[in-house]
Amino acid sequence: MALPVRTMQIAAATLALSVAGGAYADRGAALKNTYISYNHAGLQYVEQDLDDYDCNQDGLRAYGNVDIDGHWYGVGSVTDVSGNNGCGSTTVAAGAGYRTAFSPSFDLYGTLSVEHTSPDYGSSDTGLIAAAGLRGILYNNIEGKAEVAHHTAFNDTTALNLGANYWFTRTIAATLDTSLSDEGNSIAAGARVNF
Repeated sequence: MALPVRTMQIAAATLALSVAGGAYADRGAALKNTYISYNHAGLQYVEQDLDDYDCNQDGLRAYGNVDIDGHWYGVGSVTDVSGNNGCGSTTVAAGAGYRTAFSPSFDLYGTLSVEHTSPDYGSSDTGLIAAAGLRGILYNNIEGKAEVAHHTAFNDTTALNLGANYWFTRTIAATLDTSLSDEGNSIAAGARVNF
C-alpha cells in the first residue's frame, strides 16, 4: 500500500528537520567546547547609576572563575568605583557555582556568593548573592548570558544581568555586560581571557 503524497511530504520534512537539528546540535556543542570555559579572568570598565543614592559612578571590575570538577566552579570579583555626590565603593565577592548542560550550546548554572561592600562614605554591609542563569553560544564566536541575581546586602534587590562576549580566538574575548534592577543600572565593557 502506497503512502499518500501528503504523508510522504510530512515524513520527508520531519527527517530533514531531524538531520538539520542534529547537525546544529553538533555544531553548537563544538562551539561551546571551543569558547565556553569556567577557567577565565576578566577586567571591565564599569559605569553605574544608583537611583536610591543619586549616584553616577564608574571604575574597574576584575573577576574570574576557576573550574573545580567539571560541574562545580569558584567565582570571585573585585569592583572599585567612585563618582559624584560622595559616591563610591569597593565590593569584594566570592562563592561557588554549579553548572549542567541545558542544550548542546547552552549551560544552565546557579551560584551562591558572599559580597562585602565598603562605601567611600557611610557604613559597609555584607550579604549573599543567589543567581541562576543560562550561558552559551548564540552564533559562531558570540557568547551570551542571561541571569537573575538576588542581593541581600543593604536593601534587598533583584537584578537582571545580560552579557555578550565576542571571541577573537579560543582564549581572548571582548565583553559587554549590563545589569538592571529597581535600584539602578550599570553597563560594563572589557576583555576576558580563558586559561
